[in-house]
Amino acid sequence: MGAAKPEATGPKQPASTPLIPRDLNLPPILAAALTDFQQHGYHGATVRKIASRVGVTMPSLYYHYGSKEGILFALLDLAMDDLLADIQMGLEDPGDDILGRFKNVIMAIALHNTRRHDLATLHDESRFLGTAFRSKYIAKRAIVEETLEGVLETGIAEGHFADNDTHFTSRVLLGLLSGIIDWYREPGALSAREIAERYTQAALRVALKAPPS
Repeated sequence: MGAAKPEATGPKQPASTPLIPRDLNLPPILAAALTDFQQHGYHGATVRKIASRVGVTMPSLYYHYGSKEGILFALLDLAMDDLLADIQMGLEDPGDDILGRFKNVIMAIALHNTRRHDLATLHDESRFLGTAFRSKYIAKRAIVEETLEGVLETGIAEGHFADNDTHFTSRVLLGLLSGIIDWYREPGALSAREIAERYTQAALRVALKAPPS
């Protein structure tokens, strides 16, 4: 399957930080597909419905994305790029402050699962990707895991975090954060920012070294 042909998007947004939401300006076909996937699920959505929703011909849609699977991958790839950009900004903002970097990474992931909830719900649909698309998606998911593990390892070396298996700890934390996707709805009693802050505090309790008794 070839690479997706780019659609036109809106004007570029200014640089932001993980705490400041920015408009993704989804291309029209992807915006229509995301709405259809939310309403009908991946299997319930059809290329014909998506094309009709956005007002393009099916050949035009196939030209850009090749198939419904190609559309799903394009949305997941965009979601991962967005998350990785926020994580990178979160790593750069506090400089060498490893606790600040840890908190920013957790915040970025939590905010992805709230502010980008429509995209975040698609991560579970990645199981329907074929081998080629899935391997590309998994490679970007691995960057998130490796980044969090690296922050944990630095925190252990500096004496902040418990000297535990960083791979296991990162999986625990990512599992904790992914749970947000299952229950988060708008509007709620807590804002996306408040939820992210509470999950960040919970993550610190998991990672920090216990004080001497």
